Amino acid sequence: MLRSIPSHVPHTLSVTRSRPSPRWISSVGRHPPRYTTPTLYPAPFRRHYSPLNPTPSQDSKLTEKGPPIPPLPPSRKHKVDLRPGPLKPKPTPSHSTSPTAVPNAPVKTQAGSQATPALSLNQAKEEAQKDITEAEKHGIIPPPPPGANWFRATLHKAIELAKFYYRGVKLIFSRRREIAEIRARIKAGGSPLTRAEYRFIRTQKDDVNKVVPFLIIALLLEEVIPLIAIYAPFMLPSTCILPSQRARIEAKRAEKALNSSVNSKAIFAALKSQGSISLEALKKAEGAPTAVCSLLGLSSLGIDFLRIRRIRQHLQFIAEDDKLLIQDGAQLSDSELTETLAERGLFVPASTNFASKEKLLQWWLTSVEDTTSEDAVSRRLDLILSRQ
Repeated sequence: MLRSIPSHVPHTLSVTRSRPSPRWISSVGRHPPRYTTPTLYPAPFRRHYSPLNPTPSQDSKLTEKGPPIPPLPPSRKHKVDLRPGPLKPKPTPSHSTSPTAVPNAPVKTQAGSQATPALSLNQAKEEAQKDITEAEKHGIIPPPPPGANWFRATLHKAIELAKFYYRGVKLIFSRRREIAEIRARIKAGGSPLTRAEYRFIRTQKDDVNKVVPFLIIALLLEEVIPLIAIYAPFMLPSTCILPSQRARIEAKRAEKALNSSVNSKAIFAALKSQGSISLEALKKAEGAPTAVCSLLGLSSLGIDFLRIRRIRQHLQFIAEDDKLLIQDGAQLSDSELTETLAERGLFVPASTNFASKEKLLQWWLTSVEDTTSEDAVSRRLDLILSRQ
């Protein structure tokens, strides 16, 4: 008996062959009957939970509820960058400006002062060659003979430089006799020591301390002495420096002092806030000995103990030089006046006229005229920092 099929379910008729039973195969043979009785099988039906073609009634129901929700875009995983990023600088706490918290100087370059970059080796060689050429123009070193090839010209320069250094070293030893005569005159009760003689004795003392290392370098590596005048001019005696080298040394010293005056304002302000300034106050402020050495054109190498020692010796020399300036009352030239002010940390622009320089020196001498020997160093240090 056939099962009734609903009218809305599609169905088809299929004619199939019934498989012969084994009993029939054994009795009749292997030939099955040609036709069998057709049977009706309902086609398999499927339940459609979401019809592809909705009926108008269903479509109206969807429109009543609102427009269909658009499909979500496919989710993408964000790419994670595993490379390390730059670390953010830690904010510096704003403490009160205490003398011990002042940075060292003159490490940083602020606006208004630009330090000249260090020369490379090739540039230093070119500068050394220019120094020799200038010395040949001024007649200090005779030029090579005309028509000389590169080898003969180079050999001639090396020989003439060796002669120049030999004469400089010989002059240091020959000046000892003059200094002995000056000291003998003073000891015998003759005329007092003049400012020129005092500075001459001090220069001779510095040259004697430098002559032994200079002789060792001159005997082993004479050709590097022009480079030493660029990188380490403090190693050369005053009698073994060419005029162009001396001008460059003075220019670098003035530039170093100007950078210290601009970049070390925080240090100088911290020192002046303490009231009376002395060498002991320099020990308490971090970076103060370096800043003062740079301001006075002194070497800042070594530890603070050595820097303070150089400052003390330089200020003692200035105190004696002030006494002799007041004693002699000598008129200084423009170059001598500029050098005198620079030794006291009073650097003036190149456009300053002679009258302004002389007025500034007179202010200095008036300020230190009545100081005692005990207060000589601290008084001059106070005056130097008061101008910063």
